[in-house]
Amino acid sequence: MNSGLTIIDKPPGITSFKALFAIKKRFNTKRVGHAGTLDLSASGLIVAAIGKCTRLLPYIEAQDKTYSFDLHLGILTDTLEPTGNILKRDGNAARTAEDIDKVLQTFIGEIEQVPPMFSAIKINGKRASDLALKGLDVELKSRKVFIHELRRIGESSIYCKCSKGTYIRSLARDIAEKLGTYGVAGNIRRLAIGGISVEQACDRLISPQELFNWQIVNVGEGDAKKILNGMPVQVAGENLVFIAQDGKIIAVAEAQNGWLIPKFQL
Repeated sequence: MNSGLTIIDKPPGITSFKALFAIKKRFNTKRVGHAGTLDLSASGLIVAAIGKCTRLLPYIEAQDKTYSFDLHLGILTDTLEPTGNILKRDGNAARTAEDIDKVLQTFIGEIEQVPPMFSAIKINGKRASDLALKGLDVELKSRKVFIHELRRIGESSIYCKCSKGTYIRSLARDIAEKLGTYGVAGNIRRLAIGGISVEQACDRLISPQELFNWQIVNVGEGDAKKILNGMPVQVAGENLVFIAQDGKIIAVAEAQNGWLIPKFQL
């Protein structure tokens, strides 16, 4: 079976799951996973993994995300997108660029954020979005996220670098609220996950070492067998590493206190 990673630039209008169909067909496999689910209307970076490389996806998912989006002031919708059902309007929502810039800076750092009602968050085993579609009351708890960078890149376009778990739609709502009005996010586009950019999107399989800046530790046949059987071997260094035998990556291990602790095979 093929094993590796590939980078997708998802267009708006299709689900993240559907974006994987072409990958499954191209490489003739059902064992495909992805890091970074995007809303139906959002576009941009999704990292897909095939075969044993699906085990690397949690390490990708945990990294910071970078987005661009349009801030639409003056309306509040149920989905926090311009296409949602309008709940409230404000005919005096215009704000100066200086006002917006000042408010954006107040969101830098750790913030509390309530996820959108229409989201994949589970409530008693049910998706919040499914409950909302049935007209049921959905009450989501606030969560802490971290905003590293937030700035205008156009009259109403915003650039955001943030931690895992940040909802851009909620961020737009909260920015507007601090501006004293209503607001939603449109044209959400993910530009990067960690150091992986949407500009790297391609049709080929990428080896793990191309996307992960981890040390490669070459081992002999004896240590390779131990690693593949889940046994630790002695080594210098710390942190996650790739294990290679005869130039081929065979596993991921964690270097701790002079030992390589196997994590999984590749």
